[in-house]
Amino acid sequence: MDTTTTNPAPTEPVAARQPQPVPRTKNQIKAGSLIDGIAAKAKWKILIADARAVWPKLPHEELVQVDGNFHRLAGLVQMRQQVSREEADQQVKAFLARHDVAG
Repeated sequence: MDTTTTNPAPTEPVAARQPQPVPRTKNQIKAGSLIDGIAAKAKWKILIADARAVWPKLPHEELVQVDGNFHRLAGLVQMRQQVSREEADQQVKAFLARHDVAG
């Protein structure tokens, strides 16, 4: 008597299923955004020295006031470096991308 049992082969291949995103409430989205903002501000304090190296005409006090805000930094770069707004935006985007900061 044969005591070994064989499992029948599946009739259909099991498709790799990707997990469905969990719906988020407005409060969850707002909290995530707030946390991202806090993280960006904390990282900005570290990046001030690098920003001074890239844009030496920017005073330290003004960089501290920027607090990691993309638009404020771009405006400051535009004003102090005397470049167009588009050029300032490009420089700030490149700087933030280099340092893995979302802008």
